[in-house]
Amino acid sequence: MKIYITGSVASGKSTLARRISQIIEIPCYHLDEVVHIPAPEEASGNKKRPIEERDALFHDILNSPDYVMEDAGRVCFAEGMRQADIVILLEIPLFIRKKRIITRWLKQKTGIEKCIYKPTFSMLRAMFQWVGDYDSGADGTKALAAQFDEKKVVLHNNKEIKVYLKTLSDNPSHKSTKEERET
Repeated sequence: MKIYITGSVASGKSTLARRISQIIEIPCYHLDEVVHIPAPEEASGNKKRPIEERDALFHDILNSPDYVMEDAGRVCFAEGMRQADIVILLEIPLFIRKKRIITRWLKQKTGIEKCIYKPTFSMLRAMFQWVGDYDSGADGTKALAAQFDEKKVVLHNNKEIKVYLKTLSDNPSHKSTKEERET
């Protein structure tokens, strides 16, 4: 099973990816970690990997028999959507995403939650900009996901997410053992 999750900043991609990974027992990959590496000396707290390194890491993931990966719809990872069995688009209401951005930023600023960047005011501003770019279509995420309508699942709220997760947990064919993955 190969699953690609996409959506806006603060739509719950990482949380959903971890939950799916636990339920169907497949590896989980956060593509922000493929793009960025920690760099405390940088103003942002991270820096971009060289493109060759990023692409090599991504192709290693693509060659895995099973995965759930999440990203905000970067074009450089479009092959992940193409290869996925399921593309999940999270269309969470704007007011919830804005609330999550503020809550996450405060938790990161106070050290309650870890992150791969420095929680500065400019980062907070950037997150709100990215939400606007997603909603307007300027970032291209929705258009990219639309190319895969035949295998796309759109989830709009926690209730729909819970129902979707239940279908995964109720279907034993989604689970694979370590031995099956290695053969």
